[in-house]
Amino acid sequence: MMHIGISRKLVALLFSFFLLVNIASSGGHFDWWDGMETFFVTESMVLKHTAKLDPLVPSIAELNFDINYTINTNKILQNENSSNNGIDTIIEPVYTVRSLILSAIAVPFYYAALLFSVSPIALIGLFLNSMIISAICVVIFCFSIDLYRSKKLAFALSLVFGVCSFIWPYNTTFWVQPLQALTLILAAYYIHKSLHSNSSFICHFFSMPPNKKAGIYFALLGGIFSGLSIFAHPTSIIFLPGFILYFFITTTRRHNKNTKTFVYFLMALAIMVFLAGLVNYLRFDSFTEFGYGSFSSLEMHDGWRGLIGLLISPGAGMLVFFPLAILLPWGFKYLKNQNKGLVILFAYIIILNWIYVGTLSFDFEPFSWSGGVAWGPRYLIPILPFVTLVIGSAFMRLGQKLNLKVIVLVSLCISGFVVNLLGKLVWYQYGIMYGWERESLSTLPNSLDIMTWNPYYSPIILHVKSLFEGYVSTIQPEMYAGTTWNWVAYGLAPCSIDGYIYCTFGSIFIAIVLLITTFIAIVLMKEIGLLKRPFNISLLKNQHNGR
Repeated sequence: MMHIGISRKLVALLFSFFLLVNIASSGGHFDWWDGMETFFVTESMVLKHTAKLDPLVPSIAELNFDINYTINTNKILQNENSSNNGIDTIIEPVYTVRSLILSAIAVPFYYAALLFSVSPIALIGLFLNSMIISAICVVIFCFSIDLYRSKKLAFALSLVFGVCSFIWPYNTTFWVQPLQALTLILAAYYIHKSLHSNSSFICHFFSMPPNKKAGIYFALLGGIFSGLSIFAHPTSIIFLPGFILYFFITTTRRHNKNTKTFVYFLMALAIMVFLAGLVNYLRFDSFTEFGYGSFSSLEMHDGWRGLIGLLISPGAGMLVFFPLAILLPWGFKYLKNQNKGLVILFAYIIILNWIYVGTLSFDFEPFSWSGGVAWGPRYLIPILPFVTLVIGSAFMRLGQKLNLKVIVLVSLCISGFVVNLLGKLVWYQYGIMYGWERESLSTLPNSLDIMTWNPYYSPIILHVKSLFEGYVSTIQPEMYAGTTWNWVAYGLAPCSIDGYIYCTFGSIFIAIVLLITTFIAIVLMKEIGLLKRPFNISLLKNQHNGR
C-alpha cells in the first residue's frame, strides 16, 4: 500500500490559498433577496437576541429594503402580518424560511465587524461563503487522495472545483447552497473514512483518536454532518437514504464485519434529525414543516423542461457553466472499477438532485428549476463536489500521456475558468440588469425565461457585452433611489469590477493580496511536489497503481 502523508500544514496552506483567492475576488455584498433576508436574521440574532427576523433591525431601514417582497408571507408566518393600503407589512418579529444555521454561523463575523467598526455586510460578504467554499476545496483534496492516491491530482481537482465551476461566483452571495454542499460532502467523506479507518493516511482536520476508535469517531461525524445538511437546507433529506444504504451494505459485506460503526452513525443521525424536527416545531408548530409551506409539496414538481435545461440550457445548464461535467459518464465508468459502492452513492445523489430540481415548476415562475436570478444552475451546487470527484477518475484514465485527450481536458478547464471569471468580474445582478435595461428585456413578462433559453441573452453573453461596453461604470446608483430598482445602489457600481478590495482600497492593495496568494501557492506546490519535478499527468496512473 502506498503511504501518503497529509499534514496539518498542508491542509492549512490549501485552505489559506483558496480563502485568499475567494476574498480577493469577492464583491463583499450579498444577493439582494434571499441573502439579505438571511443577513437580517443574523442581525436580529446579534442586536435583538432572537432567531426571528425583527423588522426593526437597522439595516432594513438603512437599505430601504422591501421586506414584504422577499419574505414568504404564507400561513407559516403565524398571521404576524397586517394590511397597510392593501400591502402586507411585517410589524412583528417573524420566523422566515431561511436557514438558521447559516445566519448563526455569521454571528461571530457580525460581532467582529462591530468590534472593528466596519460594515457587517462587507465583512460577512468577504469571509463567510469564501471560507465555506475554501473548506469544500480542502475536503475534495482529501477525498481525492483517498480515491486516487495522488496529491497532484487532488490539488488539480480542488482547483477545478474552486475556480473552474460555477461555485466560484457564489463567494459573493449569502445563499445556503455552498453550506449544503459542504455538509453533504463532509458526510460522505466521514462515512467513507469510517468504512476505511485503517487507511494509510488521514487529513488532519482535528486531533485523531486511537485507531481502534477511529471507525466509530468517523461514523459519528458522518451522522452529524448528514443531519447538519438538513439544517442547511431541507432538500438534503432526499439524500439520507443513500448515505444509510451505502453505509449499511458496505458494512455488512466487509470481512470481519463490524456493525457497531453503523449503529453509531444511525444514533448520531437520529439525534440530528430529531433536533431538526424540534426546531421546526418551535418555529412552525410542526415537526415536519420547514417553513416552505405549499412550495415543498410534490405538486410543485410537475415540470420536465428543467431536466433538459439543467444540462444544456445556455442560461442555466451545467455543461455550459461547468464544461468538465461532460466527462461525468466516463468518470462513473472508470470509478466503477475502483469503488462500486461510491459509484452507486454518488450516482444516487447526483441523479436524484437533478430529477428533484429539474421537475420544479411554479405557476408564477416556470423557470424555478434554474434558481431564478442567479449564476448558473444554483440548485445543483450541492452536488458539485461529487461531480468533481467522479470526473477525477476520467482525469486519471484520459490523461495518461500528452495527446488530443489531454488537450481536450485542458481546454474544458480553461473554458470553465473563463466562463465563471465573467461571473466574478460582473456582479450577476448587474448582468441581469444589463439585459433588462440595455437589451430592453424588462418590457417582456418572461425576461428570465428568455435569458435561460436564448443563447443571445444568456448571462454569459450579457456579462461579456457589459464588460466590453463598460456598462457598470455608467451606472449611477442614486438615479434608482425610490424605485423598484433601488437595490442597484447595493452593488459596487460605478466601480467597473465587482471586487470589494479592488474598489475600496485600489489596485495596489489587491496586488499585495495576490502576491501573498502567489507565495502561499508556491509553498503549497512544494509541499505537494509539483515544483520538485515537472508535472506529468501520466504519472498519476503510476501513483494510482501503487496502492
